[in-house]
Amino acid sequence: MTDPIAQLRQAAALHQTGRLAEAEPLYAAVLTALPGHPDALHLYGVLCAQTGRHARAVELIGAAIARKSHSGAYHANLARALRAEGRLAEAAGSLRRAIALQPSADAFFSLGNILKQSGHMQEALARFRCALILHPEAPETRMNAASVLETLGRRDEALRQLRAGLACDPANPALLFNLARTEQAAGNADHAACGYRRALRTTAEGEDSAVNLGTALLEAGRPAEAVDALRRCAALAPDRAERLLALATALRQAGAVDGCLTVFQRLKALTPTDPTPWQRSAEVQEAAGRLDACVATLLEVARLSREGRFHWKTAYYHLVRIGNLLVGEGRLDRVAALLPPAVAAFRGVDAELHAWALFLQGSLATRLGEAAAAQEAFRRAEPHLPFLAHIPTGDGFARRIEALSPAADTESEAAFVLETLAPPGNGPVVVASCDSGYLERFGPLFLASLDRFSTPGQAAHLHILDPRPDTAARVRALEGRLRHVRLGWSHETSPAGLTAQARTTFYTFARFLRVPRLSRLYQAPLMVADIDACLLSDPVGFLAPLSAATPLALQHFPDNLARLYDGVGGGLVVMRPDPAVIALFDRIRRFLVSWIAERRLHYFLDQIALTAGTDDAVRRGDGPSILPIPVKGRLFLCGDGLFVQILTEKDQPGFAASIAALLDRLERTPPAPDPQLDRSMILKAIGVMV
Repeated sequence: MTDPIAQLRQAAALHQTGRLAEAEPLYAAVLTALPGHPDALHLYGVLCAQTGRHARAVELIGAAIARKSHSGAYHANLARALRAEGRLAEAAGSLRRAIALQPSADAFFSLGNILKQSGHMQEALARFRCALILHPEAPETRMNAASVLETLGRRDEALRQLRAGLACDPANPALLFNLARTEQAAGNADHAACGYRRALRTTAEGEDSAVNLGTALLEAGRPAEAVDALRRCAALAPDRAERLLALATALRQAGAVDGCLTVFQRLKALTPTDPTPWQRSAEVQEAAGRLDACVATLLEVARLSREGRFHWKTAYYHLVRIGNLLVGEGRLDRVAALLPPAVAAFRGVDAELHAWALFLQGSLATRLGEAAAAQEAFRRAEPHLPFLAHIPTGDGFARRIEALSPAADTESEAAFVLETLAPPGNGPVVVASCDSGYLERFGPLFLASLDRFSTPGQAAHLHILDPRPDTAARVRALEGRLRHVRLGWSHETSPAGLTAQARTTFYTFARFLRVPRLSRLYQAPLMVADIDACLLSDPVGFLAPLSAATPLALQHFPDNLARLYDGVGGGLVVMRPDPAVIALFDRIRRFLVSWIAERRLHYFLDQIALTAGTDDAVRRGDGPSILPIPVKGRLFLCGDGLFVQILTEKDQPGFAASIAALLDRLERTPPAPDPQLDRSMILKAIGVMV
């Protein structure tokens, strides 16, 4: 009869030498003979984890621990399987038990990694420090500690960790690379370049170091050396578009215009549906004074767009980008030289594209104070771009609101019907407006995301357009699902006599009609947002950068050549109840009402009104100071506040089902200890990558 203990020793020996297929049946035989043997359960579980069967590994090692709970190794190996299953909190608990039983550098290191992955950076750093006390020469621990320190904004400490690691292992290519990368992020481009060269000398597989060497040399103002490095990288992987793009950038900075354009030609062939090399080619040609070539490139983009290769408006976007680069350099003379030939070229390709180029001519004329030239350009473009009728020139904004009839103003104000006010809390009252359809489609997610990150007592207000008979019940149902948020609401019926398109435009700006009224009603800061969006942090954080001196935050792009319709973004506005802010939005409201009275509402009117209103306030010299809200990737950033709009994602197949599953999960589970985990869950569900 076979001795099961001998079989276990044989299985363990085979396992240790990597002969897993031979070891597995022996472990199974041992457990048949000795059911519940803890070492056999544990080792069989480890083997299952090594072969990707992590759920089975959790089951087996858990059974081993149930019979022998005092083994630190058991708990540590269970943690590895749990982590592979995505069960991070349980994995962290297992490692803490392992450390309590048998402290080791490996267990501290593993716990630090799980905490880092979960977003608990301070605690992760503490565990990495414990691991380094036990094993100070460990390069991976030094690198991971440095990564956490960099995330925490403590880059100098991160550099010290990496240098300490190199003192123990001077030829470690990963340490050399990470030190160089961190030096580069710190702005030490020369040191970074030296580090990348050292990394390249230690390994034959250093393509990332070679590419980063090239970018570091560019940052150090050494473009000729960068060209040499990046040309070698491109030769090693001639089909890697990002390497060709880096090489083209270096050639441009080195003044090698023809070489740069040659690389862009290769990129056009390599990535035929990517408009980027066309855009960069046009920029290089304009900067080199080759206007004819620049316009020819834009014209070819327009022709390819008509054939369906690019979005039909791509040539216009390229033209705006070139114009904005020049505006940023203060070179309006070069913008003025570029636009006429572009306008003429587009005339023969696409009438609407031609109209957009005319719009840019009018925008430039407005910037230069040439009102008559601007009006003439807009007049010629308006048949294709009807929104241009809304753009005021000169003092047109002030004249229009002063001419507004009291009856039209009274009619608009009378349309507002207040149902309830929410008791305001410590943060801003979060305001959104929508029609009944958007209330049903996006209201639950918007409010659920707000509720997820808010503290108790947060106030929100919904302004609902064209309510249905069941709207009040829907609002009550939404409020009933909220833990922290107290909900107020109001409604109005859209003006009679609007076309379907005009009614949609009305929906886009209706919230700005009601900002002055809501500000007076609540006597509290407001955060006015699109409802097809998500809050990703406590609204209190959005108020932090505002003050009596700067009471208004919004997306503000005063140097945008297309600013007359795109100079202010209305997706997120944060405001204190300051008289200057309320006065600004009251004038914007009156401007909007003037167009409602004429029943002329074209797309972009919401953005035009905000831009024209802020311009008017600057002209009069009594407007509030504006804090621009930046966007990083897809995230709006304001103080500690984070916000994301839902754009094309809402039209993707499966979006509604994904949101329903997310809402169910948000309702069933409490907020995570680290808000980043909830943010990641929401962004993943809506399909936004940041």
